[in-house]
Amino acid sequence: MKIIDAHVHIYPEFLKKERDRIAAREPWFELLTSSKVQKWGTAEELVAAMDEAGITQSRATTFAFRDQGLCREMNDYAVEAAKRFPGRIVPLAVVSPLRPGAAGEAERAFDAGAAGLGELFPDGQGFDLQDAAALRGICGVCLERGKPLMIHTAEQAGHQYAGKGAYGAREAAAFCRNFPMVKVTFAHFGGGLWAFEAMPEMRLLLANASYDTAAWPWLYEPQIIDAIFAAGAGDKIMFGSDWPILKFPRYEKLIGETRLSEEDKEKLLGGNAARIFGGGREPAMPTA
Repeated sequence: MKIIDAHVHIYPEFLKKERDRIAAREPWFELLTSSKVQKWGTAEELVAAMDEAGITQSRATTFAFRDQGLCREMNDYAVEAAKRFPGRIVPLAVVSPLRPGAAGEAERAFDAGAAGLGELFPDGQGFDLQDAAALRGICGVCLERGKPLMIHTAEQAGHQYAGKGAYGAREAAAFCRNFPMVKVTFAHFGGGLWAFEAMPEMRLLLANASYDTAAWPWLYEPQIIDAIFAAGAGDKIMFGSDWPILKFPRYEKLIGETRLSEEDKEKLLGGNAARIFGGGREPAMPTA
């Protein structure tokens, strides 16, 4: 089975070394990197973890800063990592939507090889997911270039935790209403948006949406995946680990406790991602 991890993070070494200096002017970065669950991981460490877990390919993002210059540095790192590990790492670019030059940086990153944008943070970067005017620039570039977008969302019930944020199903649905032609993945189960796929009118509204499982072991019991397939959204949910803070064995255990057929497990673990994103290059697997 070809396993595709649709949501991982990689970080250049300087981020860890200069963490305090950067955190002083980036509140969301300060919040997340102060969390007890924070872990750092380079491209090399990601590929080693993929080899250990039997993961074929990962769609890798970095960190979405408010500062456009930092976003540019992150994009350079992600694209360069993909060139060093062709087919294994598929790079996603980050931009700061409200800062000057966001659309231009998206264009530059796409020209360099980025496969899409994300994971963008509405709370951390200060943009409103429901504000069509604020997002028109980057969404226009994504639409013109045929590139997908990944956006952080979270369940708006339950306990609070670092990085949860205030954007969930309602706001994600508004994005789809404003930008129906932009292919979008809502991270962390879309904050529960998948449940509305059972409503005929919402299924139409959410035609451009997909969801990933990032942070599943901390949020939900195994039955959530059975519910997603039962709601008719089984072809829109993708395995995403949120590596390095979570690793594949945690997900493997949860998946083993679901009622999914082998065919549906294959969809979850790679088939859906390959179809939604169009596959991509076959990876250059390591040799002994």
